[in-house]
Amino acid sequence: MTPRIIPEAGNAPNVSYDAQQAYSILKSGGVIIVPTDVGYALMASTQAGVQRIFAAKGRRQGHNIGIIGTYRQHREIHMLPEAKFEMTRVLTEDSGMIVGIIAKFDTKRLPPRLARLDPTTLSQVTQGDTVSIAVPEGPFLRELGQLCDADPEGLLMFGTSANRTGQGQQFRVEDIDPVVIASVDLVVDYGLQKWHLYGRGGVNFDAENMRVLRMGAGYEIFRDRIIRWFPHLLEEAGVSLDKDPEHRISDPGVRC
Repeated sequence: MTPRIIPEAGNAPNVSYDAQQAYSILKSGGVIIVPTDVGYALMASTQAGVQRIFAAKGRRQGHNIGIIGTYRQHREIHMLPEAKFEMTRVLTEDSGMIVGIIAKFDTKRLPPRLARLDPTTLSQVTQGDTVSIAVPEGPFLRELGQLCDADPEGLLMFGTSANRTGQGQQFRVEDIDPVVIASVDLVVDYGLQKWHLYGRGGVNFDAENMRVLRMGAGYEIFRDRIIRWFPHLLEEAGVSLDKDPEHRISDPGVRC
């Protein structure tokens, strides 16, 4: 299969148009490749689409896949105290940083967006009583997320890195494995992505326990902001955040 690629070669992105095209494909059950600041991602919104993603990646059945959503979806689905929702709002909405937020959801009274999922998909996007929602930065994914927010059926986007299993992040469309490219209906090509020098995915953060599960791209920035603006939440949890061994900087208020 040869997917449609937007924008066409030589044309600049049109975020509103491109997001609408991507949303239409997701809504119809298709699979897309889209830009994120931490590399290109494969995304779908149906179980059939998830199965296509797993086949393209060579990923075993039963493997989990994350939600790529919005701050609004994070608030609707996760259970956290208001102080921590304020923290995640500042980090994602105000500071414009992609963060994969892991927290509990109500398993007895499922949030509406999760309740609409079939049992197989629900089991793939949750782990026990927790679910991961990556709140992305960048105007394209924010626009696409807002379309999903407004969707009357509560559309969710499920995503993972656009690579064969074990190959690592891909930051340009031309570097993505042809097998992966051929598996999708639409490719949104916005060129080289911002955090390519890290060669990592995004930060994954257990917001309930204030623990970092993956030191992703820009982790030293994430750490500085938590220590600088929310030290009381670290103190309440009785934890500290390790420094990134590859990008070591002094702590806030400490001169180098």
